[in-house]
Amino acid sequence: MKIDGISLQAQPNIKPKTPDQLDPEVEKTTQETPEPAQIEEPTSTEPQLEPQENDTRKGVIRNLLEGHYKGVSDVRLRINFFEELAAIEAAEVQTVTDEKVGGVLESVGGVVTEFLEGDNELTEEQSTSVLELHETFNRAVGESQNEPVVDLTTSFDDFVEALRNLFTLPEQTQEETTTAEIEKGGITDSSSTTELPWETFLDNLQSTFTTAFDELSKAVTDLHVLPELSEPNGNGVAYEKFLAIYNDLRGLNTAVAEQPINEQVDVVV
Repeated sequence: MKIDGISLQAQPNIKPKTPDQLDPEVEKTTQETPEPAQIEEPTSTEPQLEPQENDTRKGVIRNLLEGHYKGVSDVRLRINFFEELAAIEAAEVQTVTDEKVGGVLESVGGVVTEFLEGDNELTEEQSTSVLELHETFNRAVGESQNEPVVDLTTSFDDFVEALRNLFTLPEQTQEETTTAEIEKGGITDSSSTTELPWETFLDNLQSTFTTAFDELSKAVTDLHVLPELSEPNGNGVAYEKFLAIYNDLRGLNTAVAEQPINEQVDVVV
């Protein structure tokens, strides 16, 4: 039997999507999804006391250098901050020493230049030797790593001794020269001989160095980063005990008070 008017449309065959068959848009989104950003954990919230403490110490040291503390507080704070104050003074001494040592070298160099450029009838070998010895002296001072002032003196003494050896004739040659001069009638009395140019040079060199070195020593000796200690303003006994401790730290005495006081000063900046 044939039935017209009824048509059955086939239903589309819908298959479930497998993980390997994602929609293009979904797949694109999945591929472009960035990795989760790493979240930095907050740092520790411990109280930052060290910077504040450093600021406080700097303030106290500045006030000490400016002389704001008096009496017992002045001495006690100098004890409490002795290492910091000593470091500041050492740096100042180094700066002054470097400057004054440079002045000594400049003064000595001026005498050497004047001698070489003068009419002293030097041989080329002698002039070259003087220059080399002068350079050795400057280099020795510049390379000093221990005590600049002590090393400066030692280096200068070596310099002068080397110059003296350069210009001094061997003993036998001196005797032969003196004998020849006597025979010619050129020398009648050894005490009447005039000073040789190189001897004058060494004398000038020594006097110039001494003057410049004394200026260096005075500059270092007179250097004080702290003002003079203030007088006690009440408790003289406590002041004397602290003063004994402070002087011992500075190496000014060997006996400290029998009962040292280790009390710290309340710092107010």
